[in-house]
Amino acid sequence: MAFWSSQTLKAKLPTLITPYDPDKIEQASYTLRIGREIFITKDHRNSNSQHTKKILSIDEAFVIPPGQFAFLLTEESVKIPDNAIAFISMKARLKYKGLVNISGFHVDPGFSGKLLYSVYNAGPTPINLQHNLPIFLIWYASLDETDLQPRTSQGFSDIPIDVINQVSADEIYSLQALSSEFRELNFNISQKITQLEHNTCEQLDKINRTNNEARRWVDWTKYGVTTIISLLFVFLLYISSSVISVGKFIFEQKEDLKYVIEYAKHFDDYKDTSISLEKQKKDLELLSEKQSSIEAELNTLKKNHPRLFNRNRD
Repeated sequence: MAFWSSQTLKAKLPTLITPYDPDKIEQASYTLRIGREIFITKDHRNSNSQHTKKILSIDEAFVIPPGQFAFLLTEESVKIPDNAIAFISMKARLKYKGLVNISGFHVDPGFSGKLLYSVYNAGPTPINLQHNLPIFLIWYASLDETDLQPRTSQGFSDIPIDVINQVSADEIYSLQALSSEFRELNFNISQKITQLEHNTCEQLDKINRTNNEARRWVDWTKYGVTTIISLLFVFLLYISSSVISVGKFIFEQKEDLKYVIEYAKHFDDYKDTSISLEKQKKDLELLSEKQSSIEAELNTLKKNHPRLFNRNRD
């Protein structure tokens, strides 16, 4: 098996690749372009992303997000003779960004149609592409003889629905996306642990404060009970002392009490005597008032009849 040189490609490819451009031949390979029909798996982080085929306008750009698959149909149709085989790949500049060809690396003898590239963005950043962008490479090689069992089915004219249905509509993660998810999950767990520790410390502080308040309450209760008992004891001692003092006083003043009792017996007589004296006092006051009245009348008569009183003197 021998790979075709650039000269051989220029001689044979005009009938094998449509549309053909001789400027696309270099280093014994031919560069194919991105066609108008594409499919990209749905990016759940983008609300505008859809799990469906798309027909691009001329030179329209599109993006393959990190961790997403894409089916890219070539703009050119290719034919592989029965006595040859082809190998396919992508430009190195896209591989360096993380775009990986996962559709296979050869084209069967007898193939005729557009090539369907299945690619995966394994890189950390979105990859921007567009219609007519020359990124696919194809090499031809001759077999030692014509293959008697070449491919008989036609190649692709569009992206088959059954191929799309084999790709999950659920979110597909790249290593970068998984790493980001892991970091976010780790951060959230750390935050929750920190919050839990904070809440636990707050609860412990609250329990300690409650215990301290309970201890203070118990201490104050003990102090209050002790104080009350002490005051009751002192009060009882005071009452006992007072009772003893009163008893002693009564015992010592026994004779005086006898005198008081005797005085109380004669109190009624004294009361009657006092009432009689009061009555006599009032009578004397009445007599004094009458005397004053008589003297006033005599003075009036003296003023009115002085001769009468002078005659009596003679």
